[in-house]
Amino acid sequence: MIYGSVFEGFRNFMAKFGTSGYSLHKLFTCFLCLGTWMGFAISAIMTYFGFANLTPMGAFGVTNIGLMIFMNGLLSTAGVWIIHTIQEAFERAFNKE
Repeated sequence: MIYGSVFEGFRNFMAKFGTSGYSLHKLFTCFLCLGTWMGFAISAIMTYFGFANLTPMGAFGVTNIGLMIFMNGLLSTAGVWIIHTIQEAFERAFNKE
């Protein structure tokens, strides 16, 4: 969603409304921002429909809904950061010329 061409039109459309740090354009161009908010949203949706035990923090036994949603969002952005860091390391290692 951040780097792909599928959402490029959407990102360009959002850029028309502003590209400041507090815009929706920023959300769809920052991998940490999008990972955090998608983690919050998916965790909240799963909790609402009764599947909180399938989220990572629900599986660990966290019963406070606000804390569970917050921690799931942080966990999702941490996972995205790790994957992004590994991907960049591979790109640097294999693109040496």
